[in-house]
Amino acid sequence: MSIARHHNEWLNLIDRSGPFLSLPVLMRVFPQGLPRVEADLVDNLRLAYEEWRDAAPMLGALAPEHRAWVEHVLCAVLGFRHESLAEGQAIPPTLNAYIAEHGETIRPDLVVMDGGKARLQLMVLDPRYGLERPLPGRIWNASPATRMMELLHSTGCPLGLVTNGEQWMLVFARADEPTGFATWHAEYWLEERVTLQAFRAFLGAPRFFAAPENESPEAMLISSADEQQEVTDQLGYQVRAAVEVFGGGARPRRYGPPPRAIARHPRRGAV
Repeated sequence: MSIARHHNEWLNLIDRSGPFLSLPVLMRVFPQGLPRVEADLVDNLRLAYEEWRDAAPMLGALAPEHRAWVEHVLCAVLGFRHESLAEGQAIPPTLNAYIAEHGETIRPDLVVMDGGKARLQLMVLDPRYGLERPLPGRIWNASPATRMMELLHSTGCPLGLVTNGEQWMLVFARADEPTGFATWHAEYWLEERVTLQAFRAFLGAPRFFAAPENESPEAMLISSADEQQEVTDQLGYQVRAAVEVFGGGARPRRYGPPPRAIARHPRRGAV
C-alpha cells in the first residue's frame, strides 16, 4: 500500500467536519506512514475497553470506572504523565469561559499543561451522553462539541478533546476561523488498527512535547487549514475567471434560421 493511500485510509475511517489534517501535511510529517502500535499496548487496551464497555451503561461521568478508562487512554495509550494533566483546583482560572447570554460558566475537566501553557483541554462526559446533543439539565441548550468550541475561542487554546468514553472528538478552534471536528471511536481502535495508530501518532505526548515546533498538533492543523484555504481560494479565482470569460465573450448563439431567411420563405398560403 502506498503511503498516500495509507493516510487516506485512516482519514476515511473517522468522522470529520471542517478543517482537519491535509494529505500533504501528513506526507511531510509521516513520510513512512504511521508508527505501529505495540502488541502489548493493544492487548491491554482491549481488556480495559471491554471492562469499561460492560459497565458503561451504569456509569456517570465521575464514576471511578469511567475515569479509569479515560485515564488509561490518556496515559497508557497517548503517553501523558500524570503530572502534565491538571484537574480540579490545579486548572488555571484563565481557562474558564463565562457565557454571559446564558449565565453559564464552561471549564475543562482535564488540561494537558506544558509548563504554564495549556496545550489540550478535555471534557469528560457521562457515557450515555452524545457529543453533538444538548446536555440535559443545563441552562445553555448547547452540545458538548459547541461548548468546547466556545471554550477554545474564549481561552485562546486551539485544541480540545471531548469524550464520553466511546467517542473521542478533537475540536480545533481559532478565533475568526472555521472550526474543525474529528471523531475517533474506541471500538474502531481494535477493529481498524490504523485509526489507533493515527490517534496515538497525532495526539500522543511525544507530538506535544518532543516533536519539532512545525510538527506539533497545533502547527500541523494550522498548516493544513492554510493549505485547504489556499485551494479554496484558487478554485474561487478559477470560477470567477470562468464567469468573466463567459460574460464578456461572444453573444449567445441563436438556434434556428436567421430572421431574413424566414422573410425570404413566407408561410404557405401567405399573400
